[in-house]
Amino acid sequence: MVLGNKMVRIGFEVLCIIFGSMLVAVGANTLLLPAHLLSGGLMGICMIVYNVTGWSVGTQYFLYNIPLLILAYIHLGRKFIVYTLLAVGFDSLFLHLVPIKMMWTQNIILAAIFGGVVSFAGGAIMLRAGGSNGGLDVLGRVIAKYKNLSIARFGLIMNFIIITISAVIFNVQAAMFTILSMYVGAKTYDTILTVAERSSVMIVTDKGSEVSAALNEAFNRGVTFWDGEGAYSHTSKQVVFCVIVNIQWSDLVDIVKEVDDTAFITAVPAHKIIGNFKNVW
Repeated sequence: MVLGNKMVRIGFEVLCIIFGSMLVAVGANTLLLPAHLLSGGLMGICMIVYNVTGWSVGTQYFLYNIPLLILAYIHLGRKFIVYTLLAVGFDSLFLHLVPIKMMWTQNIILAAIFGGVVSFAGGAIMLRAGGSNGGLDVLGRVIAKYKNLSIARFGLIMNFIIITISAVIFNVQAAMFTILSMYVGAKTYDTILTVAERSSVMIVTDKGSEVSAALNEAFNRGVTFWDGEGAYSHTSKQVVFCVIVNIQWSDLVDIVKEVDDTAFITAVPAHKIIGNFKNVW
């Protein structure tokens, strides 16, 4: 049973990587490239070279990733490198298969917005599946592991360089629309990555049993509570503890306040959970 569940999970993750790769190619080839807009990271560098030389983005992306994947193999986890290799392969394949043609709109603003949304959504889906679409994300992870430079800061520096080159090769307006595309894409990326993140919640209440029962009924999830005491008032309290998916936060607050409107609620990110917790994704 455990092996069967693991195989189903792996199959689902591989399908997510394939779907994410397809979105990246669709966003790049049907929205960004035809409008002379650029993506971020290594994909943006490939787009610059394509616009100058006509060299296939898919071929470039595959070749440029080879040394980066070797770095990843040396410094990062095996699962990460296997899934990233899959992602890079499917990225390159779909970038070859999807024609470079403005298919959905002739409006450059819509192309910038939806090009960013679609391509960055693809990258986020691949990352949620346990891999990455390679590129400068891999280099950023390696640098962040050994140097005092965050992945976000490294990405910001590289994207600033890409935007500057865009202004030189095309014009300032193209660079401005590229910034718009990157901004919308980054928001999409963050939303997909954080919507199913989990938080540890602690609730200090006078009605621990009632709150626990209400949360259990609403989320079909076990909770733990223990007795406590207010340090200032010296009155008895119950502390209720549970782990939720972030999208459940507003529902949890409403449920708790309905039972005890004086309850004190706090939440912190739960990065690692081992035990009986069912993932949403």
